[in-house]
Amino acid sequence: MIDFGLLEYLKVAIYWAGFLYFPAAVALGWAIAKGRGAVRTIAALILAPLTVLAYARFVEPRILTVREHDLALSRCMAADGSARVAVFSDTHIGLFGNAMPVARIARRVNALDADFVMIAGDFTYWLAPEKFADAFAALEDIAAPVYAVMGNHDVGLPGPDVGAPLTEMLAGAGVAVLDDSVAAIAGGALEIVGLSDLWAEDQKLSLLENRGAAPRLVLTHNPATIRTLLPRQSVDLMVAGHTHGGQINLPVITCAFFPSMCRLTLGGLAETERGPVFVTTGTGMVILPMRFNAAPRIDVIDLSYKACAPALD
Repeated sequence: MIDFGLLEYLKVAIYWAGFLYFPAAVALGWAIAKGRGAVRTIAALILAPLTVLAYARFVEPRILTVREHDLALSRCMAADGSARVAVFSDTHIGLFGNAMPVARIARRVNALDADFVMIAGDFTYWLAPEKFADAFAALEDIAAPVYAVMGNHDVGLPGPDVGAPLTEMLAGAGVAVLDDSVAAIAGGALEIVGLSDLWAEDQKLSLLENRGAAPRLVLTHNPATIRTLLPRQSVDLMVAGHTHGGQINLPVITCAFFPSMCRLTLGGLAETERGPVFVTTGTGMVILPMRFNAAPRIDVIDLSYKACAPALD
């Protein structure tokens, strides 16, 4: 059981208050149909923004999209190769009942024929550990190998720190949690380095030193991690989440509120001095139970890389 603070009760109240749209829409629709002059105009001016908010509350959070990306690594490797990687993050199961169900995500992932799956953290949002098994059981149904890291909400930044029981539950469902550890993929053809959450301030960045001849994918939650790396810690590709694509993505306005995220990217691929970063925009919500112009998404990265040319005699 988790004790909510006053702010969390307010968020839940906003969630339930959204249902007031329906009687309000009936009343305003009647005023538009039957009213005259100013009454009709005022009713229309009120109904229009309320309908946009209702769409963000009831419709867009339930639209699960898939976007595919072709990505060729710039560094040459020991051999040619490719991989099809499904990526998602920020499920934020817990406080808001309209978060995208993990079972729907798992079914869609299985239809994508991925070689492996990467989950970039923030599984929970004020979810009690005794509910983990039901909330995330469907991850066990994913056919491809699944690798994950914790996000800031999973480790108590903010909220309760549920990292340990969540890691245990995910391991039981066949998910390899890679916080500050390395996994070899396809017999060593690739490797994934998992980094713990940036805000926890305990990332083992030494894992990024001494790259070998195989592609190194770095999985972490916060894409701002790339800005903390030293030159010897550059990566072939970093995969992250955290941004939600803005969650409520309004041109100019969203980036005015979140300038640091927009300087890198709210979603998609960003080239940086330390290497490319791919940011998946997540499927769940925090603060407000809404998504707008940022529908829940699974990204598929069709990754390719080339062998180094043989040296000339």
